Amino acid sequence: MDKEKLHKYALNKISDKTEIEEIVSWIESSPENRKEFNNIKNLWSYTDFSNYNTGEKAKGNLKKRVRRVKIVKLELLKYAAIIVMSLLVGGALTFISQHSFKSEIAYNEVIVPFGENAEVVLPDKTHVWLSAGSHLLYPSTFDKKSRDIQLTGEALFDVEHNPKKPFHVTTPNLIVEVLGTTFNVEAFDGAKYVNVTLVEGNVNIQNKEGRVLTNLNPSQKASYNISAKSLDVKKVDTNYYSLWKQGIHIMDDETLADIALRLERLYDVKIIFDNERVKEIKFSGSILKNKPIEQILDVFKYTSGIDYQIVLHNDKPNEIYLKKK
Repeated sequence: MDKEKLHKYALNKISDKTEIEEIVSWIESSPENRKEFNNIKNLWSYTDFSNYNTGEKAKGNLKKRVRRVKIVKLELLKYAAIIVMSLLVGGALTFISQHSFKSEIAYNEVIVPFGENAEVVLPDKTHVWLSAGSHLLYPSTFDKKSRDIQLTGEALFDVEHNPKKPFHVTTPNLIVEVLGTTFNVEAFDGAKYVNVTLVEGNVNIQNKEGRVLTNLNPSQKASYNISAKSLDVKKVDTNYYSLWKQGIHIMDDETLADIALRLERLYDVKIIFDNERVKEIKFSGSILKNKPIEQILDVFKYTSGIDYQIVLHNDKPNEIYLKKK
């Protein structure tokens, strides 16, 4: 039986009576077939991830899983010497250190380990959610003219409105300037794109020299191609670009190579491909971070004929080998 048909049937996406009868007949023809279908059905109860477009139905299911996130302010110690400590706040492990520079401006550094998320409230009451593998640097006190921070990784910002003090997010390739708004920035080291998604308010995107490349309106996403130095702006549903802070990560027709980078950060693993063709297989759907990575790997296995092997380590991240059957 065609695997894609079984998956679509499990998702109630087949309406043709002949096809349904064919699938039911196959399922009932042997205990092994019934067991295989039950495995697929159980798999879809855990995740909405697929290598074909699951459409609005899957996206609608995501909304039901959204839970209210508790806002927690991290109080940072104010000593001149370097301080390194770890905080466990709302299930997010965050490592924070403070540095004193010659300019006598104290900077707080937040480094989020792989497999974790973090929440931080800045000195101006701006709220920041940080994704796994992200790095945030910000002063203990903003100056009188502007609010400047540095980000590598992914963060969702809810900026406190202050027209007299613009808020600047500097990434390795772009600068985002706002007065007060909600937006998401994705700027990981080694990524092909920097993505900025505006939920509400107004932002402008600048290059490293400070030249404005574009102004974003609500529900717009700007994707900056780092190598080509080109910018693409499109309209999006912003609900799906802020769900990651609740453990729901949306993938929109992404290659397995790009998905693997995200899985490495979310689960603190190392993913290894046996050939380049496997990297180009595309998937759409969602990853639920509170579920074991094996369930996502099983989706790859059932929908694309990809097999996997997990090698456990005590002194370094576990390795996952992906190969075509």
